[in-house]
Amino acid sequence: MFNVSTSVADEGKGKSDDIFVLPMDVTNLESHQACFDKVIAEFGQLDILVNNAGRSQRANWEEIETQVDQEMFNLNVLSVISLTRVAVRYFMAREEGGGHVAVTSSVAGLFGVPFSGSYTGAKHAIHGYFDSLRMEKMHHGLTVSILCPGPVLTNFLSESFTAKPGEKYGVATSSSDRRMTADRCGYLCCVALANSLREVWVALPPVLPVAYMARYFPNFTWMIGGYVGSKYMLKLRDSQSTVKS
Repeated sequence: MFNVSTSVADEGKGKSDDIFVLPMDVTNLESHQACFDKVIAEFGQLDILVNNAGRSQRANWEEIETQVDQEMFNLNVLSVISLTRVAVRYFMAREEGGGHVAVTSSVAGLFGVPFSGSYTGAKHAIHGYFDSLRMEKMHHGLTVSILCPGPVLTNFLSESFTAKPGEKYGVATSSSDRRMTADRCGYLCCVALANSLREVWVALPPVLPVAYMARYFPNFTWMIGGYVGSKYMLKLRDSQSTVKS
């Protein structure tokens, strides 16, 4: 596993025997092979690639400019696919085969989420790509894991895309919000990876039961959704109404 970042910190800073920080811009697809080669040169091999780069979004669907869709897919989809292909080629070239690739998706990749059209579309695309990879390589020993967190207490909301290019949402999360802590989410994701799980959903109630209902009982969910409305779904995510419609 290696740490990728868009920061400008010096390469290798904070290095120890088992940690190597390699700053990189994940949207610069041409740099992926060279960065990957540096990691292999440092450690001699790769056991697992965990893709965790991405941004969320808050916006009314019809107001989203196409450039935002493009920027969202460049970061949340194309960069992930490009780096994963580099890793898969590496794993497939090894005599012993095997290997493990993982990606952080979202419960928004399981069903349509209001006020996050570009983000939801990107996460659905991630599921399509990685499900296809899993089916294609099922007899090659390659493990493919999709991690689907619900609301987590980080600064993601302030950094989220909006409807306009170059704009950040700028709304802060609060420790009083009903969100899983980042530590707990990270721990559960690590458990999932250690056990080579294909897909895992990580969220507090009522988000997790809602996800199960939306996935396995869609008609019933539509009935309930028509009663509670899309604003209720937004409040489940953000603990507040953060988008004016």
